[in-house]
Amino acid sequence: MERRLATIMASDVVGYSARMEASESETIRQLGALTRLIGDQVRRFGGRVFSRAGDGFLSEFQSPVMAVQAGFEIQRMLRAPDNGQSYDLQLRIGIHLADAIVDGEDLLGDGVNIASRVEGVADPGSVVVTQTVFDQVKRTATLKFENLGERPLKNISEPIRLYRVTGDLENHSYITGTTLPARPAGADRPINSHSLVVLPFANLSGDPEQEYFSDGFSEDLITELSRFRDIFLVSRNASFAYKGRTVDLRQAGRELGVAYCLEGSVRKLGSNVRITCQLVETETGNQVWAEKYDCKLDQLFDVQDDLAASIVSRVAGRIERQARVVAKRKRPADMQANDCLLRGLEHHRLGGVTRESAEEALRWFTLAVEKDPNYACAHAWQACAMATLMEWTGEDRWAEIRAIGQRGLELDDDDAECHRIVGALSLYARKYDEAEYHYQRALELNPNHAYIVGRIGDLYNFLGDGQKALKYQLRAKQLDPFLPVYCRELEAVAHYVLGEYAATVAVVDELTRTSRRAAAYRVAACAHIDNPERLESAVRELRVIDPEFTINGFLLTEFYRDRALRQQLHDDLAKAGLSQAC
Repeated sequence: MERRLATIMASDVVGYSARMEASESETIRQLGALTRLIGDQVRRFGGRVFSRAGDGFLSEFQSPVMAVQAGFEIQRMLRAPDNGQSYDLQLRIGIHLADAIVDGEDLLGDGVNIASRVEGVADPGSVVVTQTVFDQVKRTATLKFENLGERPLKNISEPIRLYRVTGDLENHSYITGTTLPARPAGADRPINSHSLVVLPFANLSGDPEQEYFSDGFSEDLITELSRFRDIFLVSRNASFAYKGRTVDLRQAGRELGVAYCLEGSVRKLGSNVRITCQLVETETGNQVWAEKYDCKLDQLFDVQDDLAASIVSRVAGRIERQARVVAKRKRPADMQANDCLLRGLEHHRLGGVTRESAEEALRWFTLAVEKDPNYACAHAWQACAMATLMEWTGEDRWAEIRAIGQRGLELDDDDAECHRIVGALSLYARKYDEAEYHYQRALELNPNHAYIVGRIGDLYNFLGDGQKALKYQLRAKQLDPFLPVYCRELEAVAHYVLGEYAATVAVVDELTRTSRRAAAYRVAACAHIDNPERLESAVRELRVIDPEFTINGFLLTEFYRDRALRQQLHDDLAKAGLSQAC
């Protein structure tokens, strides 16, 4: 009997029998259109529909991420179709990952039954996933989830924890394309001879709880190596897009435009660590350098320094030997504090996904500060986590948050993360000169950090310098071929600031995912150039993304120093007929 691991998506039409009774011919017509929609989207995300019974569909995906994206996209298209087709039907969708029995083209077993039971408890128009799916997609998918707790399911012996997909992380955005493409758009990227990608190190500890450790080690290497100005280093976002995938290093080199790839593994056993790594030339697949390290946990940072020095000698031989000193950052005296920081970062990446993750991140960062009060980066991340949690609680803790960020700078004025975070908080407080200083200091300390570069671009939008914003946007694109919406949208904003309104519309139209902010600037641009037909569709899309959009609420997070620019944005949005009050 053949078995295989499969992600099962069960979907069912709400109130189908009643609709058939009320209008049989119209319901059959609608069901035909829905069948085509589901089939198209399932295939688009790499799946197949393996069973259909009346108004119910069962689909199989090899990737949980693609299954969740497909389900969310189907529900989005039912609410706001792109092709003019209107749907008067609602779906419930449930997704589960489990071992399945293969029976020809069909799949059988408890996994299929559980997916169907999950679909049965989902609200109309929603996508609900099980814990096993959530565990696989939480680090990769850009969707937000609500923890529904453990739920009893019919004829299933034990309750199962469920999560409901509530939206996209990019501020009310919805998905119009795959989140992690197999490669960046366009042709293979030109190879930079002094370029490197650090792939996520594999966790060989046999303990999923130690995943944070191998991820944290990989990220530390990226941070350290990015300090060398002569190395073109691919960002964390791009390198972690390959996490969990079987990687063809030659293909990755072509996709990312890099000459070298560093990959390896981390095995943590109690207080001992074994790290293996190899540097590979992506064009030939030849191993340039390899090493194995056995050490105590408290020697880990010395190992990282040695590793950084070895890579520099192979990839960027022109860098002066003393540059290694610049790359070193202050380390916490207590290794337990660093362990807490790594755990906090694991949760912090999900802080916008669930409130529980935001609370856990703050708890771990606070514990790191308690264990080592002189650990500057822990203070900065504590401030950042408090700001993330504030989005869930609505509490006003900005004074406390800024004080904690400043404490991090007092402890280590050479920490790029401290400067970036304090710069963002200064911008929120409209302290523009202070914000510019901290962002530029962060860039000086870590010039190849795509997120810092992108955020500096947005700073210059708010300072009214669209040309400088576009310069940083171009650099961010070079650093990160998997550029997320936050950087592409600032390009649209920069064109608006420069008075290039048609370019603003064009940039937003090209986005694979449209955020609330990008959609709002497209509305403003269409209103300014007085294009009534295009304006109508732009307003409609913005209202789909955020039905409760108000001009005053939106302007709270558009920190323009030039009041005339802010007023122009207000007037253009008002001209489009959008609501003023919060």
